Amino acid sequence: MSNARRLPSMNMLRAFEAAARCESVTLAAQELHVTQSAVSHQIKALEAWLGVALVQRNGRRLGLTAEGTAYLPSLSSAFDLMAQATGRIERRGRRNTLAVNSMATLSAQWLIPRLASFCAEVPDVDVQLSTTASAFDFDPAAYDVSIRCMYDIERAELLRKDKWQGVQIEAFLPESLTPLCSPQLVSGKLAIRKPGDLRKHTLLLSRSTPMFWQDWLATAGEPELQAANMVTFDHTHLAVQAAIQGMGVALGNPHQLRDVLDSGLLVRPFPQLEIDLKNVYWIRPPHAAQNPQAVAFCAWLKRSGNS
Repeated sequence: MSNARRLPSMNMLRAFEAAARCESVTLAAQELHVTQSAVSHQIKALEAWLGVALVQRNGRRLGLTAEGTAYLPSLSSAFDLMAQATGRIERRGRRNTLAVNSMATLSAQWLIPRLASFCAEVPDVDVQLSTTASAFDFDPAAYDVSIRCMYDIERAELLRKDKWQGVQIEAFLPESLTPLCSPQLVSGKLAIRKPGDLRKHTLLLSRSTPMFWQDWLATAGEPELQAANMVTFDHTHLAVQAAIQGMGVALGNPHQLRDVLDSGLLVRPFPQLEIDLKNVYWIRPPHAAQNPQAVAFCAWLKRSGNS
């Protein structure tokens, strides 16, 4: 048995519904972007298809017969439902995007492990995350939100530049450095118990922060310490990954690496010895100030940085 619906053509229905609702063939023609004669023709075709009169003309005003009056509400409701359903599909097809730019190490160690929680909070936005090695030589207007580590003096210098006028910037995460290593290195024959014990181990360095080990060793009272070996990586997050594998001791930001420390993959042999460096800031250009996705992302960054 066929379940096919017996319906007149959509053009007939649209012409009648628009003309009856507007009480004018002329207004219906303007709404549908067709001629008046086309609207009149479709209404007559619908009446012939149904076998009843739907409209009656009183001068220039379009009136409805009893059958037309009864038909109009259901027809209008059906078109409203179709329009609403179509709108929902269209909105899904036109998803919002959020362009975010961050440093590679911060992205790998802190942002990416948490990004799923933002996507769950704001499911109708597609995040486009790009990383860069350039800390300050960039146009903030090129992204909806940028994330950078900087000293207070660097922040002040940036805000004096012309292209930074109107840019919003706010700290959400502190940056400090302390030695990190696998738990196996703090026990056993070559246990790390005091800064001087590092001379028996491999220090893992980063080309992006080449002097920070010297700064930390000076703070720890071992400015002349010579390690057994040194291995250098392009980025800090690679050095930290090597530390997780037990290769040696890396400098890392415990605020960025809370999850790794909590999991026990890394430990802090000297938790009281940190060198305080910078703050991590979100940067939002004027064009994104009223962007709800950018505003939500910056608020999420602040909550995540405080948790």
